[in-house]
Amino acid sequence: MRSYSLFFNLILLLILGNCAGFVTETWKPPKEFDSSNSVRVFLGKAGDETRITSEGMIQVYDVNDLLIKKSIDILQINPRSLKAKIRIKPESGTFTYKNISYRGEIWIDPNDGDAYVLNIVPLEKYLLAVVPSEMPNSWPEEALKAQAVCARTFVIREMLNKKNQPYDVDTSTSSQVYGGVGKEHPRTTKAVEDTQGTILIYKDEPIHAFFHSNAGGYTERPENVWGGKNLPYLDHVESEYDQYASNYSWQLDVPIDSMNRSLASIGLGRIESINVLGRNLSQRVELLEVIGEKGSRKVKGVDFRKMLGYDKVKSLKFGIKKESDRFFIKGLGFGHGVGLSQWGAHGMAKDNINYRNILRHYYKGADLANMVE
Repeated sequence: MRSYSLFFNLILLLILGNCAGFVTETWKPPKEFDSSNSVRVFLGKAGDETRITSEGMIQVYDVNDLLIKKSIDILQINPRSLKAKIRIKPESGTFTYKNISYRGEIWIDPNDGDAYVLNIVPLEKYLLAVVPSEMPNSWPEEALKAQAVCARTFVIREMLNKKNQPYDVDTSTSSQVYGGVGKEHPRTTKAVEDTQGTILIYKDEPIHAFFHSNAGGYTERPENVWGGKNLPYLDHVESEYDQYASNYSWQLDVPIDSMNRSLASIGLGRIESINVLGRNLSQRVELLEVIGEKGSRKVKGVDFRKMLGYDKVKSLKFGIKKESDRFFIKGLGFGHGVGLSQWGAHGMAKDNINYRNILRHYYKGADLANMVE
């Protein structure tokens, strides 16, 4: 009898251990939103002539949803002649605009003298193109799942906050990179499908699910980058796996003439020296002193990086010194450093850490939840 009891207890422990990894929280969206809602993606402003292609029938509907035009394979429209929004529905479910193919429909919406071109795409279909646009499809499965949850959480928050604005997101890094159907891949599609409906919440609201390439070993707080209030789930956390990435460290030589041009707006003339005055807890530069022939000024680290270019000064975790006719900058990490480090997630996933624990590490105190109707 004792052996049966021991066996039962072992089975129970295994079941409970496995269940602990499942997402058990739920999140019910506001009444005006449900999981079938579509994302409004800004593709750009229309020119004098807009060309849309698709395989088969293309139908055009007016603002009252009345069919006003049909075309086969190719549709050409002069957006500047429109007085109200039109909806373009490809029978095949995909269309091509400016050499990129997208799922869903396309809207052309006159707005203050311009015409906005929007891709209206179901939420989960949108993610099929976002995840591989933001993370290599060859990466470990659990890292891809973590990225899928971040991307879903990010866009849902944008949809809720921008429901009274012309669109929810664009296709660039200012929102999330969205490369269309051509970016989709079976591995990232599986990551989206395996996490369908799962998001990150804090106090029953979708979180700001920021992410970046490489934290340089330690993540950053959002108020140190963009200002605003502290968000408890976006605190400094160690990101030890960053060090194994190819973009963990970087360096930059800036000739003095180039530095003079980059910092011309602060009015100091020829730059003579630049000194770091302050760093925050993550060792990112908060304040610098710039000394030039016309005096000196204190410059915030975030402003300094913007003036030189985000593609050159890859993070705020850097040191700087003058060497004869140039400035030498050496740093760690790539990106703003807030939230999930993608290379950190890559390393954790390779070390057999699942996506739920990856997300719990980078978003302390946030809960994983499944959307329910």
